[in-house]
Amino acid sequence: MARMYMSETSSWNIANFDAGTIWAGRPAIYAHIEAAIDGLPEFAPLAELALPDEGQLHGGRRGAGGLGAKTGVEQDERLRAKQIAKALRDSLDAATPPNLRHLTRLLTRAPVLGVLDDVLAELVGSGDLEPDRFHALAMFLVCSAPDREVLKLGISMLGVLVGCDERETLLSVGRHEEFTLFAAVALSSTLESPGAALWTLARGVRAWGRIHAVERLGESDDPEIQAWLLREGFKNEVMDEYLVHVCAVAGDLAGALEADIIDDALLEGAAGLLGGLLSVGPTESIEDYDQAPQASTGYLRHLVRHIEGAGRPLNLRHLLVIEQLREFISPVGEELEDDELLSDLGWTMDVRREVLDMCAGVGEWSAWRAQVETGLGEDDPEVFYQADAAAQLLGVDSWPRHLERVEANPHSPHSSASWFRLLQTTDDERFAQALARAQARMPLTEIAAGPAEESGIGPEFDTHDTLLVIIDALVDRPGRGVALIEAALASPVTRVRRGVLQVLSAWDEEGDEVVRAVLGPVVGREPDAELAADMGKVLAGASPEQP
Repeated sequence: MARMYMSETSSWNIANFDAGTIWAGRPAIYAHIEAAIDGLPEFAPLAELALPDEGQLHGGRRGAGGLGAKTGVEQDERLRAKQIAKALRDSLDAATPPNLRHLTRLLTRAPVLGVLDDVLAELVGSGDLEPDRFHALAMFLVCSAPDREVLKLGISMLGVLVGCDERETLLSVGRHEEFTLFAAVALSSTLESPGAALWTLARGVRAWGRIHAVERLGESDDPEIQAWLLREGFKNEVMDEYLVHVCAVAGDLAGALEADIIDDALLEGAAGLLGGLLSVGPTESIEDYDQAPQASTGYLRHLVRHIEGAGRPLNLRHLLVIEQLREFISPVGEELEDDELLSDLGWTMDVRREVLDMCAGVGEWSAWRAQVETGLGEDDPEVFYQADAAAQLLGVDSWPRHLERVEANPHSPHSSASWFRLLQTTDDERFAQALARAQARMPLTEIAAGPAEESGIGPEFDTHDTLLVIIDALVDRPGRGVALIEAALASPVTRVRRGVLQVLSAWDEEGDEVVRAVLGPVVGREPDAELAADMGKVLAGASPEQP
């Protein structure tokens, strides 16, 4: 897209829009964000700051930045882009209230993310716009708009003005996750060296905004930024896996671990990065990281030195990471053999042997067991379930701790995993005990409000999700948990009833009698036609997937 360069003065008057009347005196989003930032510590997130236009939103709430937004009504986005471009050009030609009203109406009809590139290409491509007027309108929309989609257009307009340095404005509005993507793109487009500004932006957000900002730091060669990427930059509230590859590469993880001495934060960061790369995630994995063998070797050498030096207790994450590494490069059989795929990725026999030897040594550290016991006594769900995963590796019995957690908070979403672990036991006595507790402690009457077509989104449906997790654990227990299954089949949440059917369809003939008993009475009143048809298939002894 051709971009505009700032020019000199213009006689065009923004005040003629009469925004106070057109926007009915509604508060400016930018001022709302600035007021929230005022008094906050540097880089403190705005958390879930509600925006003033919440009640004005079209088609339901979207994710931060409008990513993946749908309006429920298919629109011709190309036509919409032309309409917005024309309305914007009209507003640039004449600052009149009708032009602002029409532009606002077009923008607030649906999310603008999908049409912005076309809108700006339509405008800027002709090359006949007055840059100062364009800048004035952009700043007006950013600083005065009461609607988020209007503000997003303003930010994006700033992003095509080469030589326009509005970083302070963009950094302020970008502190809200709804606008971080747009601010990051604008900063990247207009600043000759945007790294420092993007870093500032990234440190003030935690969710999708962090992801968008950090992705644009991938080319940074600033040592301070690289150090932050390895220690903190990949952490976000969506999924660390989105950023582990870009941070490991841009931060030069392998090179940083070559040092003789590293700080604790880098050791912890290395565990997070390698653990994320070794997990099944939405983006690049360990197989896409060219320096994985070198980084893994360097990381383990520092772990071994730490253990041999009787250093501070290590986070249990390290034990889990070395297990992930072992699973990735271990031989299929008893003996280590050459693996062509691993060799092509740099994992030679010698490297694998060295890494496996170090993993074994770290895994045998005597301090792990005590840390597992401590972690299993913590209330923090993240700490507890990390300790539980480590307990499974070390053969520590965590079943009684899971029982304590569900007794204390049987309905909490954080208890779902504990219910599942309790019912996964191979001990029949323990299984019967856990099943009896579930039937006694879950609010089955409340859940069984009657089949409907609820989406199940919201905290009021947490118990429905917990019940489904419990039932999922019955997939290998045909005929058990009838009361739980009957309640779930009467849940108003469609996916809960669908989940129960999946479990029932997996049972062998031992559960046939129960399947007929629980599905027979409900198939006729199932409101979802497709699900009702699938129930009929299961009653007939077929799979729901069968045509």
